[in-house]
Amino acid sequence: MKKFQSFITEENVNDGDIQIAVITKVSSDKEEVVANQLKKYADKKNITCHLINTREAWVSDNDLEKGTLTISNIKGERIDFEISKTVVFIRAGVLDNEVGLALLSTFEKAGAFMINNRDGMLTCDNKMSTYITFNQNGIQTPRTSLINNDESVADAHKRIGGKFPVIIKTITGTQGIGVSIANDYKSLISNVQSLWKFGAELLIQEFLEMDYDIRTIVVDGVIIASTKRIKPKEDFRSNRHRGAETKPYVLSNDEKEIILNAYRSTGAYMVGVDHTVVNGKTYILECNGSPGIGSNFGNGDGQSTTNERLIEKIVTHIGKVKSRFVGATQTTGFVERLEIVGLGPYRAKFDTGNGTRASMFHVDKLEIKGKIAKWERDGKKFTNNIVGVSRPVHVDQIDKRPIILVDIKFNNKLYKDVPIGLTTRDSRSTFLINRELLTRFKVAVNPDRKFVLSSYIERGDNNDEDDREAK
Repeated sequence: MKKFQSFITEENVNDGDIQIAVITKVSSDKEEVVANQLKKYADKKNITCHLINTREAWVSDNDLEKGTLTISNIKGERIDFEISKTVVFIRAGVLDNEVGLALLSTFEKAGAFMINNRDGMLTCDNKMSTYITFNQNGIQTPRTSLINNDESVADAHKRIGGKFPVIIKTITGTQGIGVSIANDYKSLISNVQSLWKFGAELLIQEFLEMDYDIRTIVVDGVIIASTKRIKPKEDFRSNRHRGAETKPYVLSNDEKEIILNAYRSTGAYMVGVDHTVVNGKTYILECNGSPGIGSNFGNGDGQSTTNERLIEKIVTHIGKVKSRFVGATQTTGFVERLEIVGLGPYRAKFDTGNGTRASMFHVDKLEIKGKIAKWERDGKKFTNNIVGVSRPVHVDQIDKRPIILVDIKFNNKLYKDVPIGLTTRDSRSTFLINRELLTRFKVAVNPDRKFVLSSYIERGDNNDEDDREAK
């Protein structure tokens, strides 16, 4: 029998036991491409890694009960992913069309660990959304305004300071593509009208006089590496793809704090944060949800690090179960109906403050003999192996609950081997769901609603808290 601890980690995943999917729109033989770097490192470490091109692949099977997702491609290959072990890297271009977004969403909805999820990627990809997010979180960034017609240009220019030059950017774009500069109002109008002719969605941004910017890669709130990108003399952009020189950069403590604030505001897991320092002020320029690693990055002490070392840091980090979390994909009420297979439906309270080792279930009778629990509920008798003990404290008294494993159905899905702690002590809930199970259900709790994802069920007995009308 597996040890109890293996059942309370998310989806029974052991450290290092992962498989990687890299979703991309572009296939390239260049060694510096992140997808190829991931594949190379994974092969070296015997980690399963598949590159999925959105132009060639499709979902051919999605078995929710088994927890598997199958991807087929034009080469005739069928790739099976065990969702609980799958880490998905989303690369540039996937957001360009509905096909890529659909593939991303399918993995995310199935429960794979996403780097990054749809919301995080879209926030970083849309420069206007990023600007609004930064402003909402008090992060200093160049003033920016959306423009979509001739009449909006003058007003937008005034709102970003009314000075020239100004930067014109397409709302989406990477590697400096879609970025231009206007030195006066005539050239501003001329540029935007030309871009509008080809359907470009634009914004303008105040110009900062700078000779360089810094790209910092952040993973799960940890700064991995930084590089200084010095712009070439013949260009105002500091992107490496535009010819910028790059070298390792050592961040100050103030820079680190501002970078991490910007990172957290995006809601993404892995981000390339770009910033610069002008007249002693630090400005966050943008965040990239699929950062490249081809620049000359430093490991924090001014010394260069290699692409392989960067990939190693990232994969090693996500290989730890505690480093992976699957964000909530649905909102649930604080009370819902669920079914214990073989016993029946019960009213359950979803308690985000419950950090006990197992969800609590109130039973009518309980007898413990060694590692065996004999218990009764609603006239039905059961015998189960005890796999652990939960010891919550109530008014300085410890309630020792034997933990058993049951199968649970909730929101049309089956969850196997769910740890529950049995108790006969008085409580205000028949079934009290802990944080571990909430994570497995992939839900966020709305404290003002009941029965959002399930049908109403009356209080089972006097243990249940007083009811309010179901909303």
